[in-house]
Order: sequence, then C-alpha cells, then structure tokens
Amino acid sequence: MRLYGKTTGLTLLRTRALNIGLECLAGLDRHGEALEEVDNALKGSANDASRVQLAVAKGEVLWNSGELAKAVGYLESVGENVPAVREKALEMKQLYEKVHCMPYGSPAMEKFEAFTAWMKENGTRFSKIEVRYYGPDYRGVHTMKELREEEVFLTIPKSLIITSQKGKETPLGAKVLKASLDLNWDYLVYINIFLLTQFHDPNSFWKPYMDVYPRDVSTFPIFYTKEERKLLQGSVMNSHIDDEIEEVRQEYTKIVQAVPEFKLFTLDEYMRNKTLIISRIFYVTIHNVVDRIMVPLADMFNHHYERLGDTHWRYVDKEEAFVVSAEKTIHKGDPICEHYGEKPNYRFLFYYGFLIEGNANNCVYVKLYFNKDDEQIIEKCNMVGAYADAEIKTFKYFDNYDIEDTHNNKFFSYLRLIEYSGELQAFGKHLIPSVVDVNACNFVRRKLRCPILSIENEKKALLKAKEVATEYLSKYPDSYEKDMELLNQKDLTFNQRNCIVLRSDEKKILMGIMELAELGLKLLNMNNSNKAKEYYEKVGKDKTYAAYFDRVLIPFLIPVSYTHLRAHETGRNLVCRLLLEKKKKKKK
Repeated sequence: MRLYGKTTGLTLLRTRALNIGLECLAGLDRHGEALEEVDNALKGSANDASRVQLAVAKGEVLWNSGELAKAVGYLESVGENVPAVREKALEMKQLYEKVHCMPYGSPAMEKFEAFTAWMKENGTRFSKIEVRYYGPDYRGVHTMKELREEEVFLTIPKSLIITSQKGKETPLGAKVLKASLDLNWDYLVYINIFLLTQFHDPNSFWKPYMDVYPRDVSTFPIFYTKEERKLLQGSVMNSHIDDEIEEVRQEYTKIVQAVPEFKLFTLDEYMRNKTLIISRIFYVTIHNVVDRIMVPLADMFNHHYERLGDTHWRYVDKEEAFVVSAEKTIHKGDPICEHYGEKPNYRFLFYYGFLIEGNANNCVYVKLYFNKDDEQIIEKCNMVGAYADAEIKTFKYFDNYDIEDTHNNKFFSYLRLIEYSGELQAFGKHLIPSVVDVNACNFVRRKLRCPILSIENEKKALLKAKEVATEYLSKYPDSYEKDMELLNQKDLTFNQRNCIVLRSDEKKILMGIMELAELGLKLLNMNNSNKAKEYYEKVGKDKTYAAYFDRVLIPFLIPVSYTHLRAHETGRNLVCRLLLEKKKKKKK
C-alpha cells in the first residue's frame, strides 16, 4: 500500500517517509525508494511542520546517498525562511568542510562532485563510499556506512577502465604501434598516450576524471630539487634517479623520432604522467590474460602499512567490470586502504612518493666486484657471466635476514666466490644452471647459491663484507647519529624527512653488516664450536641478522646428529654419516 493520498493521515505519511530515510542511514541502500517516498509525502502534505520534517528527511536521504552538494543545495532552496531547515543545511556544510578540508562550494568540491556524478551516470555502482579531499592532490576514499565482510561496494564497468589497448586506439597511439618500436614496459607508454590525449582534449569524455587527476609529483625522487637531492648524497638512490631520468628521456626521444607529431606532448608532462601511472596501476586477469590497468576512483585508495587485506579487487569477466569487496568489516567513516605489498622504503619512495618509518623490509643496494689481482678472475667471470672491469651485479641486502634470506644468502654466496682461492670445481653444483667443468665455462649469466665452503673462506668472505660496508658508509657526509638528531627537528619538510629516513635506514643496514661480520669472525676464531654457540646465544640471538647464524654459520660449526642428516645433509656430513654407519655394522 502506498502511503500517500487523501485517505492517509499526515502523521502516517510523515512517519513512513522518515522511517525509510532512517533505513537508509542504517545501511539498507534504498535511496531511490526513500527519495520517491519523501517526494510523494511532500506533495500530499499541507502542514508546515510536516513539510519541514520531510524536507530535512529528504536532505538526509540525499546526503547519505553521496549527493552532498544536492543535499545542501536542496535544503538552502527550500529553507530560506525556515530556521530548522537552514540550521540543517549549515550543519551539513560544516560537516562537509571538516571532513573534506576545503570550503563548501569551492572549485575543487565542484570537480569532485562532477566526477562522482560522471562515474554513476556511466554505470559505476557505489553508495556506501565517498571521496574525501585532504588537500591539493591528496585525497582518499572513506566509508559512509559500515561495510560487511565480503560485501561488494564498488563496481566499475569496462568502459571506464583505462587499458593499454585504449592508448593504441588513439591516433598517436596507432602511429607509435605501427612504428614497431622496442619499448620497455610498453603498456605504460600506451596508457600514458591515452591519458595525455585526454588532457589535451577540452571536450574529452574523460574530462571529469582528468579534472580530479593528480598533478603534483614533487614527492617523487626524480622530481626532487637540487637541495633535496643533496640530502641523498651517498645513497644509491641518487644514481637510480639519474638512470630513470635518462631512460625516460631516451624513450621519449625514440618515440618523437618515429612519430614527430608526438611533440604535442612535452618531455616534462610525459615523465610526470608516467610517474603517476606507475603509482596507480592495477594488475588484473581479464579473460585469462594478465593486464595492467588504471581504474578511476579505485586508484584513490590509499596505502596503509598495517592494514593488510581491507579489500579484494578483481576483474569479473561475467560482469565485464572491475569489482571491489570488503575482506573484513570496515567501520563507518574509516578510510578504505590498500596494502601495496611488503616493500623496502627505497621502492615505496621511488615509485609511490612516500615511505614507512620503522619499515621491517628495508634494504640497501650494494655492488660487488672481483679482486683485480685474482689469478682466477677470468674463470670466475665466465662462471657467473660477469665482466672483470665492472661490478658482478647489484645486490639487495635486507635489514631483516630472516625475511629476505634468499637475497642476503645470494650476497654471501658471491663473497665466497670472490675470496675463493682453491679449485673452482667446488662451485659447479652451486651454479644455476649447474656446471660439470667450471674451467670450461662459456660466458653465461648464471645464478650462484653457495653454502659455507670452509672456515678460512668464510673468514675472508666476512672480512670482505665488512670492507664493502665500510666503503659504502664512507660515502655519506653525515653519520647515523647525526641523522637521528636531524629527525628530531620539527621543521623538516615532507621530502627532507623522507630523505633522512631513507639514508639513515641504509646506514643502519650497513652497520648491521659490519656487526654481523665482526661477530662471525669472533665465533670462527674461537676454535670451539660449543663455546661459539653459547657466545652467540648471549649476544646475537635477538639481532635482525640472527638467521645467518641460526641457519648458516652455527649448523656448519656444530654438525647435527647423523640420524637427521638424511633430510638436509651436505657433502661433508654425508661422509660423516657413512663412516658412522660403517662403524656400526662392524660392531654387529
């Protein structure tokens, strides 16, 4: 039964309309029905008091459906001479300004309102979330109502998803594709072409998205000022910045030479937009093909280091849409966050323009070289595919040995090879792919995963590790202690603080390598495995590098019971087991 008309009392009309409005507040998402019922109730109401209450109810329905500007605009239009309605409109304005950190009615607000309206008009489905404006080029997505676990709260149709294919279909993209250029990460190139094409078209269908697309790239290291880059002196970040700038410049030049019309886009805007794309890309599988895409609105989810798994996003083939659901309950008003993965601060800062203080996944980049006076340098170079006059490779050494023991063990494997002076045949089975005769190796890139070979070789490897860490530490103009003092200052800019945090983390890891090397040498020089183990357990058990001792050095020094060796025995321990078994048979 519809609750309006001459036969229905005004009290019932008002109660039913307001109840539906309250149902919306409770999260039942019946906004269209609520709005229709309130409008119908307003038509059938001649009582001024009832109309005031119904007008407020309509404003709340609009507000809770995400139509914030419409809500305030409606209340202002009908409440010019009604104090209660004016007060409600003012309350909503103040709440909007508090939440969005910008004046109500500002140009930025109008752009965001136009963007969300454009998304809905073109098939995007959402009602429990809103975009919040924190400051210039800084925004996020928050819940307007509680999201339940596994609840789908955002569905974006394929037509609003930006793919590399869309870039290839633009006039300039088609010409670049036809030129058959050898481009690294070509999907980034074509997505960039698509977005730049829209930026340059004032009548673009995508204009509402372009109007809220971020422009500021000042927090990304490749756009740091000279003064900010001085703070990175000694860090490998500086050379990586130069490499990235040069790589993008060469890529841009290659495209312009093949397609002269590409000069419509400047190198600066090409580089800026590519940087932003990398920070906002989604990896999805569409009809069994892995693709990288950009998704308006979803790309406004911010990162939260400790909140792993707020959302589950994917492309649903049946719906031809990008779908996002809640992995757990997200309370009303909370930001909707993505976890960008377990990454070191170097990657967070370089690719996203921020870092995490206290990040447990930090690393430092270290280059290793063969000793120039090594008589076996040519054979060693052939074994691993390195050049005698260049670095073997750049290694990522992680602060927490336990988290990234693969990378750190790789680092020590090459140190053992660098310092090895015996027959190189010992490394044959530790190369990937393996080698039967290391002395007859062709120059091929091979991986090396080598355990401890001998006490003497490990001593040399640890001394080399200490030497390398000392050399890298000497490149920084300031000490770790000085960095700690600087970080206590309250007047540091966002970029200044990030630079100091990054370099101090690198120094801490390098000092950790030195500490590991010194402790390892001390244990190896004790000539008593049990005493070495006891000493380590007193001084090194709680260190971030403990896994080196627990999994590598101590098991080498103290052979385990031979009954355990079958599962993980080395060549040396295999001989021990066979001798013990032979002795046992003789006793019988």
